[in-house]
Amino acid sequence: MRHPRLFSGALAGLLGLGTPVFAEEIRLTGIQTDEEFAAEMPITGTVETFFGDFELEHSFPTAETADRIYELIDHQRAAQLYLWALPIVAQERLAQNYFNNFDFKYGDFVRIESFNERRGYLTANETTNYALGLLDTKGAATVLDVPAGVVIGMVIDMWQESPTDIGIFGPFEGKGGRHVIVGPNTPQHMRPDQQKLGDDFQVHEIGTDRAVVLARVAGADVETVQKTWDQIQMYRFGDDPATVVHPGEDKFLPTIQPRGMAYWEVLHAAINNEHLAERDRLFMYWLRTLGIERGKPFEPNERQAAALLDGAKVGEMMAKSFVFSERLDGVLREFDWRYVLGGEWGDGIKYDQSTQNFDIFDPRARYTYEAQLTSPSMTVPRPGKAQGYVAKFEDSDGERLKGEERYIMKFDREPKTDLFWSLTIYDPDTRVLLDNRGLESGDDVTIDSLEHQPRKNDDGSFVVMLGPDTAPEGWESNYVRTLPGRGWFPYIRAYGAHAEFYDGTYQLPNIHRVENFDEYVK
Repeated sequence: MRHPRLFSGALAGLLGLGTPVFAEEIRLTGIQTDEEFAAEMPITGTVETFFGDFELEHSFPTAETADRIYELIDHQRAAQLYLWALPIVAQERLAQNYFNNFDFKYGDFVRIESFNERRGYLTANETTNYALGLLDTKGAATVLDVPAGVVIGMVIDMWQESPTDIGIFGPFEGKGGRHVIVGPNTPQHMRPDQQKLGDDFQVHEIGTDRAVVLARVAGADVETVQKTWDQIQMYRFGDDPATVVHPGEDKFLPTIQPRGMAYWEVLHAAINNEHLAERDRLFMYWLRTLGIERGKPFEPNERQAAALLDGAKVGEMMAKSFVFSERLDGVLREFDWRYVLGGEWGDGIKYDQSTQNFDIFDPRARYTYEAQLTSPSMTVPRPGKAQGYVAKFEDSDGERLKGEERYIMKFDREPKTDLFWSLTIYDPDTRVLLDNRGLESGDDVTIDSLEHQPRKNDDGSFVVMLGPDTAPEGWESNYVRTLPGRGWFPYIRAYGAHAEFYDGTYQLPNIHRVENFDEYVK
């Protein structure tokens, strides 16, 4: 129970042990006459619903109705379970890829640098070098030593809840420091004595046994990046540091949630590999009714398999609608740019996924379908000490962004940041970098303030062009080549963003469809 005081206070009120806050409302609501009750459902007859008509005879469901209702229950549960499982399926797939493709152990990292490596990760960027690691806290706490420097990252558990940033946005502000991570099953004797920890230690609790650690290095040369990877260490408490940072080997290792029965196979592995929280026990019952149970093989019967396959399709359509047809309050900006994370504390995902009265559901599914990994600094708009993310899915006419059309974005100026800004283009089917490799003027889907700088006008303004043709001569740095028949969408990132990025002072560009780029390349 997350908020026992609220529960106990309400219970005391109902039992007459205190002043019941809503006593008057409870006494006055829900009153219904016998006639009103009977009018809502016939004794014998048809019950009309959004999901079709169902028949009752003497208040009993007919045999056909009962069969259809049970089928409806299975399919509804499967679709909702798809949304519930999105964060842990992505994390479990990451873990499986690392152990299956590298000589990997807990405490190791994998470098993510090439385009092919990056496109395995939901909405990864092209501007920073990544290293991702895995830890396990079941036998002992994990110690994470982060070197000084421009490291940007986080610790995040298997449900994608993050207790802390690491590096410049973390508690040690880039000076280097030691994090101790403990999980729900870490033995007490295998945790460091906090009274004996120095100032360069912080202890963080996670809700799962395992966690992912992400470290980015921004704006650094190759030598500095390599030095950072050489210095980072992650190891079990009581052991000597022995971290290996594996090269990515240009492998495409997708963390994208798979489709069809493969989705449920990964989820089955995840629930067998992980500690289960109290809040998820009801969902575990739903899984059991569909043939997915902890400690038992994955062997759904024909009825269960049909519901799982259909649920994965409907669930993904729900997730797509969450992402691409936003209805949540507090996350939309000018020209329908949407805060990917946080925003002005509207109904967007937060790093702990919890509010006073509920844990979020739809926003968690939305974010973990389109992206992976988050942290406090990514969700709290703290000028100069946070990361801003916005996305957009329509042009200025409200039409979807299509690879066969031509578009322009006019920037009055760059956003002000302490680190960098970037504009990166993604594929809405996969939610990863738009794969235009192999095309002339292809291979580059990012424009930023570091390695992909645009050509600017004297006043600092610039235009970004997107279309299916080769780039206009001399404007390659301002151009992204799109793919006919496929959609696309942009992210704008601002690392170390100033207040103007959050308070609306900085004007984001609209996206206009044009016939050609003649007037923009003079």
